[in-house]
Amino acid sequence: PEQFDSNSGGSADLGAQRWRSGARDGALAAWTTALEGGALEGGALEAGTDLPSAARARLAYNLGIAEYARGEPLRAVAWFEASLRAAPRSAPTREDLEIARAEAGLGPRRGDDLTATLIRVTSSFSRTEAEWFALFGTLLLVLAGLGEALRGGAGWRRLLLVAVVAQLAFFAPLARHVATADARPYMVVDPDGASARAEPDSGADQLGTIPAGSIVEYVDELPGWTKIRHEGDERWVEAAVLFDLRV
Repeated sequence: PEQFDSNSGGSADLGAQRWRSGARDGALAAWTTALEGGALEGGALEAGTDLPSAARARLAYNLGIAEYARGEPLRAVAWFEASLRAAPRSAPTREDLEIARAEAGLGPRRGDDLTATLIRVTSSFSRTEAEWFALFGTLLLVLAGLGEALRGGAGWRRLLLVAVVAQLAFFAPLARHVATADARPYMVVDPDGASARAEPDSGADQLGTIPAGSIVEYVDELPGWTKIRHEGDERWVEAAVLFDLRV
């Protein structure tokens, strides 16, 4: 798997060393420690400093590789999904995600319909990239507006119209980030799926089974149980069958 540069230090390097030596479980533990700690022990980042998104994405990718090697393709899928949320355009992660999904018995990640395509495109930008994209669109609109006001003419009016219409495309990625900023996506990682209950009790009425690999939205929690939203319905499932996709 990919790894940090040798001078980054801390648990990330320890994970790479253990992986190369064949200690896969130890590598998984070290990468998990680095990711959960939010900083590289002894590395360039000070204690308590959040890891940059690229580093978090690489750690999550490494963990996906480690889980796949351990014979846990469904958990590998979850780690690759988490990695893509930090680095949306990583081709290797997308390729390995499809391999892990196939191994886990899941279908393709997304369909090819128009809605899925739009979601895929607007999700392919990180938050920082989306902000720069929106700023570029704003500057283009201002430039076209100034040109039309100062110079006039049909050419500038057409450019201004194009700039106005293009704002939807320029701001769509940022709008998606803002809309999903508070979302807490989880994935069902139990191969048998998650039993959906009306109440947080194993004896409560079962309202169906949420398939393995499904991505659901967090709503609430109680000890050992999580209330989630799936396809518009709110249900209780055991917390142990869920994987938090935020890294």
